[in-house]
Amino acid sequence: MKKLFNKKTAPCWLAFLLPIIIMGTYYAIRQMSPFGHSSILTVDLGQQYVDMFSAYRDAILHHPSTFFYSFSNALGGDMLGVWTYYLMSPLNLVLLFFTPVHLASGILLLTLLKYGLAGFSMAYALHKMQWQQGWLLTVFGVAYALMGWMVAYELNLLWLDAVIILPLLIVGLEHLIDQGTYRSYIFWLTAILIINYYLAYMIAIFLVLYFVWRLTWEAFTWPERLEKVKRFTLASLASAGLAAVTLLPTAYALTQGKGQYMTEHITKIVEYNPLFFFSKMFTGSFNFEQMPTGQPNIFVASIALIGALIFFTDGRVRLSTKIGASLVTLFLFVSMFLAPLDLFWHGMQFPVWYPYRFSFLWSFWLIWLAASTFRPGYYINRKQIIIICSTLVVVLAIVLSTMRKTNFMTWPQVLVGAAFFLLTLSLILLPRFKYWSWLLLLLVTAETATNAAWDLNNFSFLTQTEYRRNVQATQSALQEIPNDKPAFYRVGQTYERTKDDAFMQDYFGGAAFSSSFSKQMSDFMGNFGNPDGDNYAVYANGTLLSDNLLGMRYYLDAAGHVSPDDGAPANMLISQRPDLSSMQALTETPDVSLYQNNDALGLAFAANSAALSVQFKRDDPLTNQERLWNGITGNTANPIFNVQNFDKVTTKNADVPQTVTGAFITRKKPLEATSLNLYFTPKTNNSYYLTLGASMIPDDVTIKLNDQIMHTNDSFRHTIILNVGDHIKGKTQKLTFILKKPNLWLQNVSLYEQDNAQIHYQAQALAANNLHIHSFSQRKISGTVTIPADKDLLMTTIPQGQGWHVTVDGHAAETNTVGKTFLAVLMAPGKHHVTFSYTPPYFTLGVMITAVTSLLLFWLFWFRQRK
Repeated sequence: MKKLFNKKTAPCWLAFLLPIIIMGTYYAIRQMSPFGHSSILTVDLGQQYVDMFSAYRDAILHHPSTFFYSFSNALGGDMLGVWTYYLMSPLNLVLLFFTPVHLASGILLLTLLKYGLAGFSMAYALHKMQWQQGWLLTVFGVAYALMGWMVAYELNLLWLDAVIILPLLIVGLEHLIDQGTYRSYIFWLTAILIINYYLAYMIAIFLVLYFVWRLTWEAFTWPERLEKVKRFTLASLASAGLAAVTLLPTAYALTQGKGQYMTEHITKIVEYNPLFFFSKMFTGSFNFEQMPTGQPNIFVASIALIGALIFFTDGRVRLSTKIGASLVTLFLFVSMFLAPLDLFWHGMQFPVWYPYRFSFLWSFWLIWLAASTFRPGYYINRKQIIIICSTLVVVLAIVLSTMRKTNFMTWPQVLVGAAFFLLTLSLILLPRFKYWSWLLLLLVTAETATNAAWDLNNFSFLTQTEYRRNVQATQSALQEIPNDKPAFYRVGQTYERTKDDAFMQDYFGGAAFSSSFSKQMSDFMGNFGNPDGDNYAVYANGTLLSDNLLGMRYYLDAAGHVSPDDGAPANMLISQRPDLSSMQALTETPDVSLYQNNDALGLAFAANSAALSVQFKRDDPLTNQERLWNGITGNTANPIFNVQNFDKVTTKNADVPQTVTGAFITRKKPLEATSLNLYFTPKTNNSYYLTLGASMIPDDVTIKLNDQIMHTNDSFRHTIILNVGDHIKGKTQKLTFILKKPNLWLQNVSLYEQDNAQIHYQAQALAANNLHIHSFSQRKISGTVTIPADKDLLMTTIPQGQGWHVTVDGHAAETNTVGKTFLAVLMAPGKHHVTFSYTPPYFTLGVMITAVTSLLLFWLFWFRQRK
């Protein structure tokens, strides 16, 4: 402990405290919870990560099995890949002390802690390198913790551990090269590989660059170089072996999701004008427009820029070292505007939002070079002053010439940035008086704090009131689910705060959003008429048939609960389900109506093996639902969905189409509103559904039913289903399409009637042979099922995956796949005991490799110590 807490490390602890004080003060001024009514939640932090953190709490405190698998992950999905991307930071333990309603406060505390640890990490690393001492350690620690990348991407909380670990990892590498000691390097590299494999991949590339550059520091002989290469290679492989327990199953999970969307073609080699790069060195050069498609966030305090220039002009540094550093700097620079290199750094997939995620390495590199040269007592000469000032003039000329072409630079930013640079340079030129280090620290603190405030002032944040309002409303509704509920059930909803509501509230739903989302699940949801994307799926547009099949036992509906409050469920509708009137109304809370679907099937049930041959048809969701249902039931006689004609079609400012489906509506007079009205009168009290192709997204058209807006997901890439009526026999309905653009393609716009009675009868018949669950956890389910004489398949709505294993009456059973999605088992008639168990693919192999590597390392360290 004395090594960490002593007079020499006091500046390191100040480097820990100052970023916390600076950012904590800013958060308090912005009234972020717990300091006020606002919150730190914004963009992905508010729409995805906070829900993941809630799932983390539930896993640690209540459901450890969800570390491997969760039925909250859409209809069910592997979780190890989710954990290794989002949740493996040991610092997340802080969040255990905050309930879901107060998670925003916990996240703010966690963010501050990571800012502080980043500052401490850099300062302590420089202390261990013996490059800096005293309060200059604090100077470089604060410069690192509050670099532009940290501020811009603080909302990506899961990435910040990489920034904390990087300086300590580099020190470990230095010890490996210099002293031949392995422990520190192996420990920190293993840590980042486990905590966040994505940023670890980028760091691994940088480690290779750094190692090659490091060999230029001294005139090593070739045998010495080969010895160091051997150490570096063996130590890196050892870290990979220790992390195999998470790396192998994660790699497999990626092949089932993101890995199937690899970029195959690059349309633009140079991604932007490279001259824009220099504007990003100035304070406040980040705003919301920069978040989806901007330039790299490379702001660092002026001391780092000046120090890096000093490195390249310092006569004490070997020429080969300068050349090596120049090549590394050039490679990092061109990587931030050349598409092939950008793609390489991001694992062969261009990032969706948050571009140039590896740019923290550029900032680290500049700070590291500066700290290695600009040591206490060092004075720059006249030649260096001329070079530094000339560089400033050139950069200013570039920035001023390109300022109008950027969306983030203004005159005040240029003036403030230049002023901080000149003030820092002036202070460096002064003789070292008693409070010189403190004055430099004050200047760096002011510059980085100015940049942080300037950047973050460009953002709006979710209010704590809005967040809490929705979370509490859904919690209250879920608490009304009866105590006699079955062992397994899913919950549907007509509204969402985010696509990860099920993670937040710890229930089984039908939606999820994550970077490791299964392509299999996206495809199924698209085939069944629901919105889907590369990293999400939403069960927002179900039918009574799909509700029954997928086991949507309960439904939360916010329609009719009008509220002026931000965050109220009624203001977050994503669909409307008039057919919920066919279900049993259980109760109402002030915000949500709760329904019970008595026809919902269990997780597994006896079915017909004809389901195994079902093939889905692209962009024909109701046909797909009917095919799967008929395959399961063995029904071939009576159709479930019947196409209906519209009674009347009228238009405003457009020609009336002869046929609705597939027609193009074109605005006649450019300045006048254009709309299409479709009328129909139901002849029964059955449910009616409208299909809409991907051309009918909300950006292009507003859809109304009887003059009330119909809610849909913001985007969808396959045909979706809208419920437009139930129990409305003889009542004329009007569908209105209001064009937002000059043309509208009525892609797959068709009306269907569903045979409710047939679905009810068949669902009840299937439910008679549900699996009776005796024990349930999210990765092991046991129960009994009776297969009747006319059935030969145990059908489940468990998404098929290599990790699932089934035993029937104590014997391993072969699994099959229905509709390229669901797990099923061929089974003879009679009563059977069935167990489903899940182990992530390659997890066992990973455990073995990790165990063997650990034993080998233990033996080697013990042997070396004895020797």
